Amino acid sequence: MYKGEYKVTNTRPKTINSLMKYLRDEKGIHIEGSSQKKRLMNIGYYHGYKGYRYINKPSNQIPYSDFEELLAIYDFDSQLKSLFYPCVMKIETALKSYVLETMVASTHSDSFNDAYTMLLDNYKMFSTTGKTFKTDKDREKAETKFKHELKKRLDLRNRIYKVQTDAFGNDNKIAGHFLSHDMNIPLWGIFELLSLGEFGHFVSCLNYNCRVSISKELGITPSDDTNAMLHQRLIYSIKDLRNSIAHNDVIFDTRFRTGNIDKQVSNAILNATRVSNVNFTTITDYLVLIIYIMKLLGETKTEMKRVISGYTDIVEKLRTQIPISVFNQIIYTDNNVKIKALKSFVGK
Repeated sequence: MYKGEYKVTNTRPKTINSLMKYLRDEKGIHIEGSSQKKRLMNIGYYHGYKGYRYINKPSNQIPYSDFEELLAIYDFDSQLKSLFYPCVMKIETALKSYVLETMVASTHSDSFNDAYTMLLDNYKMFSTTGKTFKTDKDREKAETKFKHELKKRLDLRNRIYKVQTDAFGNDNKIAGHFLSHDMNIPLWGIFELLSLGEFGHFVSCLNYNCRVSISKELGITPSDDTNAMLHQRLIYSIKDLRNSIAHNDVIFDTRFRTGNIDKQVSNAILNATRVSNVNFTTITDYLVLIIYIMKLLGETKTEMKRVISGYTDIVEKLRTQIPISVFNQIIYTDNNVKIKALKSFVGK
């Protein structure tokens, strides 16, 4: 649903006819007739108009002159979500499977307790024990980092237990099956309960050797992942898009992005795909990210080409329906260059 700022007013709620009149008289948007009235009803004034009246931030209002322009952007957004949803869900499932396989192969166990003891101990590499420092300030900085990493591990353990408790209380079948029989939920079951963000937190606590093994399983180029952190950064990069699609939030202008994406991701994508200027300020960059991950996961060329073709069709349709000045704020002028490089990457 739409997330934004609402002004608290004492005005009476408007009927759909009053809202149409408001759009005409106050916003200069041509809207009339039973057909457009029905469309406004179907998309919802607050989700439809309120969510699509601007690009990126409320101060950047779209100068609509006709309701059909708003519908075009709304439909564009909906088609993007329909195209991307199966992709990001497959990516989430596959990434969890790769991590699970690596962990089980390393510990010969599917127990979270074993994983917590043997693999989820990345904090140890930040220990200050036995280390010397040039200054007290350097030592203090190192001790703060160690404390942060240890707390992150403890927070993970607490979150894992809370996720299981919440799932059991909500009658989740996985939690109910194991916990009702006095059995611990295995790692695969825990992964099913974790959100993608929580899963990213989990992976960030894995030790270096385990992370290296995951990178090798994924076929990540070693020079792109010298710190063995690329896969967790890919998880965090796709997380906001996945969550926004799942909650039917607006995605066309990437307003869902909650923070800056690490340059390691952009650099790895550039090295692999030759697509430059990937900064995730346009939805095209998320297409590039999806295709990059899909290829890592061994997706077929046919499927990747289908996704790219579907995207270009949606984009070209939007181009014909809205003013070019608005279009260029959504789809940047380097879009065709990026798509050409992406197609070449898939074809290799």
